[in-house]
Amino acid sequence: MWLLLSGCQVGYYGQAIKGHFSLMHQRQPVERVLADPDTPAAVRRQLLLADDVLEFADRELALPARDVYRTYVPLERDAVVWNVQAAPRFSLTPKTWCYPLLGCLSYRGYFHQQAARDEADKLAAEGWDTDVGGAIAYSTLGWFQDPLTTPMIDRSGPALVELILHELVHRRLYIRDHTRFNESLATMVAREGTLRYLAHHDLTVDLDQWQQRDRARDAFLALVDDARDQLAALYASDLDPDAMAAEKAARIQALRRAFQERAGQVPGLSAYAGFFQGNLNNARLNGVHDYYGLVGNFRKMLLSCGGQWPCFWERVEALADDLE
Repeated sequence: MWLLLSGCQVGYYGQAIKGHFSLMHQRQPVERVLADPDTPAAVRRQLLLADDVLEFADRELALPARDVYRTYVPLERDAVVWNVQAAPRFSLTPKTWCYPLLGCLSYRGYFHQQAARDEADKLAAEGWDTDVGGAIAYSTLGWFQDPLTTPMIDRSGPALVELILHELVHRRLYIRDHTRFNESLATMVAREGTLRYLAHHDLTVDLDQWQQRDRARDAFLALVDDARDQLAALYASDLDPDAMAAEKAARIQALRRAFQERAGQVPGLSAYAGFFQGNLNNARLNGVHDYYGLVGNFRKMLLSCGGQWPCFWERVEALADDLE
């Protein structure tokens, strides 16, 4: 297989293998970190929370949590990997990259931020819309015993719960060539699972702030969905490239203005300001849709099962069989 890869592909897989095994080499058993008197209290608290979440995920959500996140890697950076996304200038169909075992994904991950930016710059020079975003976690889909890392635990308690559950879903079910299905499923299960965890565990949560975050997220998604609908209609029109480019720029600016207006009306929405700054384009809009585009569908499926996870997983896995 490796002999069939181009030099560019060998370079990409080389950095991925090196970066992953470097992370694996730095792992420390969580038990050892907890026993170390020099471990900061905040780190200790989050590691204990993670352990409790893993037990909950295994017991209540039927997620494969027994052989993962039992080690810890301290990292002095804000992300574990940086993902490159791309889309044609006048299309919301994402560019995909295909990998052995994983199938085709709508992103390409790098362990070094500059390498990701270099790839994005190369694609931009070829005419693609591009975006680079840091990811605080990634899943090896059960092939390895993934560790907890500093970027993962350096967050609020509820956010850590949600993140761990999201990554565990990928270990339970992953469909080749269906990024949107995989990410939306993980987003929905993690969100519902977090609410159930918080309802039965002694974890300090500002419920007003939590609900405010929900409303802000919904307002953000509504803005992005509306912009995507408008752009999709534009790209399906018969405008010439120059006119289409001008109209695309106008609609992107309209999206920015709509955000500014809504940010003054919806508490917490201003937290998304960074998304609307800089290079707002098809690739960045696609990234949101991958994680949320099918969440409503999966939520309805869970509701139709009376909120029961065995029924839900049976139906999701049947759907997955139809897609494969």
